[in-house]
Amino acid sequence: MNDFVVVAIFNNQRETMNLRSVLERKKIPYIIQDETVVSVDPLQSIGFGNILLKVEEKDVKEVKKILKELKKEKFLID
Repeated sequence: MNDFVVVAIFNNQRETMNLRSVLERKKIPYIIQDETVVSVDPLQSIGFGNILLKVEEKDVKEVKKILKELKKEKFLID
C-alpha cells in the first residue's frame, strides 16, 4: 500500500464536496479522515483535529494545484 500524506485540513464537510468530485474525476486516490465524526458532532473537530485530506506522495503537487484552482488554498498545509 502506498503512503498517504496530509495535504489539507478542513473545518467541515461542505468544504470537501467539490474537491472530492474533482479528485474522483481525475482518478486521484485520496482519504478524507474524520469526516463522519466531525459532521455528526462539529464540536468534536477540536478534539480530532478537523477533517484531513490525505493523498499519495506522488499526487501532492497536483492536488495542491487543484486546491488553489478551487480557491481552497487556505486549507493547505506546508
